[in-house]
Amino acid sequence: MKLATFDAHGAERLGLVLAHPLTGEEWVFEPGPSQMRLAEYAKRGTSPYVATRPVFWESPPTSMIGFLESGADGMARMRRFQDFLLSFLAKNDTFILLGAGHRVAEVKLRAPILRPRLIFGLVQNSPTAWRHVPDRQHLNVFPQGHQRPQGAVIDPGEPIVLPYSARVSGGWNPELAVVIGTGGRDIPVSQAMAHVAGLTIVSDVTVDYFRRDMFAQPEPWDWFEDAMTSWGDKKSDSRFPMGPYLVTLDEIGNPYDLLCYTRQSGYLRDRSHTGAMNIGIERTVSWLSSFRALHPGDVIHMGTMGYDGSPFPFEPLDGDVIESEIERLGVLRNPVTYLPKPESGRVDVAPVDLLPSAARALIGTPDESIPSPGAWSVDHARHFWTVFGNYSMADRKEGLTRRPYPRFLAAPNTALAADGAGVHIPLRAHTLTVGCELACVIGRVTSRASVEDAARAILGVAPMTVLRDSSFKDAVVEPASPQERHLPAVYARWADGFNVIGALTSVDDDAWRGKVCRIAVEGVGTVETNTADYLFSAAQVIAYITRYITLFPGDVLALGPLGDELVLPDAVSRGASLTGYAEIDGLGRVTFSLG
Repeated sequence: MKLATFDAHGAERLGLVLAHPLTGEEWVFEPGPSQMRLAEYAKRGTSPYVATRPVFWESPPTSMIGFLESGADGMARMRRFQDFLLSFLAKNDTFILLGAGHRVAEVKLRAPILRPRLIFGLVQNSPTAWRHVPDRQHLNVFPQGHQRPQGAVIDPGEPIVLPYSARVSGGWNPELAVVIGTGGRDIPVSQAMAHVAGLTIVSDVTVDYFRRDMFAQPEPWDWFEDAMTSWGDKKSDSRFPMGPYLVTLDEIGNPYDLLCYTRQSGYLRDRSHTGAMNIGIERTVSWLSSFRALHPGDVIHMGTMGYDGSPFPFEPLDGDVIESEIERLGVLRNPVTYLPKPESGRVDVAPVDLLPSAARALIGTPDESIPSPGAWSVDHARHFWTVFGNYSMADRKEGLTRRPYPRFLAAPNTALAADGAGVHIPLRAHTLTVGCELACVIGRVTSRASVEDAARAILGVAPMTVLRDSSFKDAVVEPASPQERHLPAVYARWADGFNVIGALTSVDDDAWRGKVCRIAVEGVGTVETNTADYLFSAAQVIAYITRYITLFPGDVLALGPLGDELVLPDAVSRGASLTGYAEIDGLGRVTFSLG
């Protein structure tokens, strides 16, 4: 089956896409309105359906996520709906379904999953990453990748909006994207495909803006700043086209036997094949579910299969159209638009005006905000941002040279939990460490903020307990690449609920500095650090991120570890129960339990 999210009558709709059996033209049919029209038709005395009413749902799905959450039963009902429509349309005039069915050419197609909670993108998952590198003697076979924010998602046909630049460096890849249908935890490789609803196309766009900051610094560059600047450009607004359809596996056949193409304004740039993956869908789904629950609508894109980043032209060309095509999935087309050159000393555009449509739907109005610290809860957090090497001893302890920019990355928002949480320890976990960090919450839509504006956008700050799982290091076989060696530090805090945040406190300016942080676990001990050790303040980090990435009300930013943490006994991962707390003097306490 081919499914779509689209706009009709001013609202987001779910539809089944069919080639009309008489004309071959593509139509999209809404389940609820179609069933209602068919029921009205069945009432006619001349209708063949007077006795056998065509009813497929008691409550028809109205959104893609709602449909995916209905599981195997919902998928079976949609297939019966498809089979009936194909037969019905071959014998009856389409006018019976007008208003419930629409010509695809006359509707606005949206990204199939508009606001995924997980957007995990694999990197270096193709032979192009190693076949021409003579010092790569072997590959570490675990999925390597990063999390994208929802604000990067754009629809088919929607423009990729880039800030002004006289010259640009960057490009895009067509990538196979996997959409989770049935959620789960600890999914065996042998059962992984049963959790996949279908596939779609994404264009993995990166244009060097953050990256220029790294290039301006003296070498050597460390892995964290390399990843932050490369992936930060991918996380920027409007860098992630998705669509046009979600195609179910039964219509695709072998997902590892699909041809891929990229075109720019009609010119073929590259062709590749999905069989070029180093790590496949099954292993990736199983690995991700070993430390976090997967949910319906989660998106995993499998990395480039061919040339890593078909380049944009060096001179900005407004209106250039990039195309990503994957056999049996369709063609994803998006124009490239460059903002005009800003006037000296002025912001080039009102930030919210050019947010992608999927991102604009995250807010009610551009000035929407959370009214007070007490009005916020973890459920408001769409995005979770983490900082690395943000303490004075990071250069000595981790070899992270001080830079004029913070090293930030995104983590899944499911890694957050509220005060008092009982944290589920994954089966894979080995030695755990636990530390105290300062976290803050964004109170309003924030884009291109100065440090002063960023400080005003902070709703409040709170202590955060952070658990880290050492088991990811076990997947690394030396000699490893810098990415293989350092990604375990990123994944270590990604497990569900591993970041427990306390109640928010409103503070002025730098009033959070110079505060003693304590992490204590019953029967294990206590460690103290101090917020004076942070190199970048929350406002400085927010100002840096929002140069190209919009932050939304409720988003969480953690300023990173302060160097000293408690090491928990291995018994914790085998079911022992422990309780503890993290506190920052004057800013509150957060409690948690493990087991």
